[in-house]
Amino acid sequence: MSRNAQLSAMSSEIPSETKEKSIEMRMRRWVKDEIDVEAVYLPFARQILEALSHLPLVLVMDGSQAGRGCMVLMVGVLYQKRALPIAWLVYKGKKGHASGERHIQALEKVLPLLPEGSEVVLLGDAEYDTTEMIAWVEKNTAWQYVLRTSPQIYVQSGQTNQPIRDYLLEKGQVFHLHEVGFTKTGEVTLNVVAWWASRYEEPIFLVTNMPNAYQACRYYRRRFRIETFFSDQKSRGFNIHKSHLSEPARLSRMLIAACLAYIWMICQGLQVIASNSTALIDRNERIDKSLFRLGLDWLKYALKQRLDFQAQVCFEAAPRFSASFPISSLGNPCSCTVEKPELSFLLEIFANKFSNLCNKR
Repeated sequence: MSRNAQLSAMSSEIPSETKEKSIEMRMRRWVKDEIDVEAVYLPFARQILEALSHLPLVLVMDGSQAGRGCMVLMVGVLYQKRALPIAWLVYKGKKGHASGERHIQALEKVLPLLPEGSEVVLLGDAEYDTTEMIAWVEKNTAWQYVLRTSPQIYVQSGQTNQPIRDYLLEKGQVFHLHEVGFTKTGEVTLNVVAWWASRYEEPIFLVTNMPNAYQACRYYRRRFRIETFFSDQKSRGFNIHKSHLSEPARLSRMLIAACLAYIWMICQGLQVIASNSTALIDRNERIDKSLFRLGLDWLKYALKQRLDFQAQVCFEAAPRFSASFPISSLGNPCSCTVEKPELSFLLEIFANKFSNLCNKR
């Protein structure tokens, strides 16, 4: 609740009879220990993907600075207006384009987690249009992808080899090139979409293996949602960019806790909506806050009011279900029927597994 990724500040917010300095030292041991990040977090990621696999799994890649001099390359799966963290790669570096090799390393973490037969769409901005990554996706997966690219990139169509920007396009139009060679070398064959929406000052250029240009545009419009994840992890939430950790391995271990806390807050926000308790922390007539904000503010409310609190975090794919939630802090245990598919994200706690692991350290 400290909204601070510095271990000393975090330790002061933990409700325990243990001295704050002892809690801080325990946290330091956590980030210093040789903990296998993938062994700890990926089972949770697998549950998320399995729960959402009844619909196309829309994966988004993006990178952001965190800690001191580190970059986090994150792969998330879209859920409502947020991206849920699935796997990440932390390395020393500054803001800028990562190599295609690093992009592939991040995707290789995700590939074995995907349910068999699931439909997958990969989204990324212009940093992720490398021929290496696109070739890897084409060779190793059946995924569809929509990636932004630079207008200076050359494409080969027949005997023509020219930058994408040279193709005539007017505002309000979508232009589609089928089966063209990508870059001057033409190592990869794909489709190119030039999209100039009426509200944009400049056109957007996309590379994709989708046959329908408008479908590719619709998917790409959802890419920005991973940026809300980073803003929740940073200025609007946990401030991981202000962490003093400078070693990538230690920062990666801290991200285990930050990502599990984030998922918990999303689920808690859904519980608040499902139990009709939003008026306790938001406007009476409508809901203005995001799921993350609802979850975080409700937890503050519960702690401030000294309410009995039982966390619940888990995933369910069914579009409609009836469930009883033991949320005694909102009164007696409440039963509710969830009509909307987006509210079927609730089930019993799985965070105990993580809690038990922490207690052993």
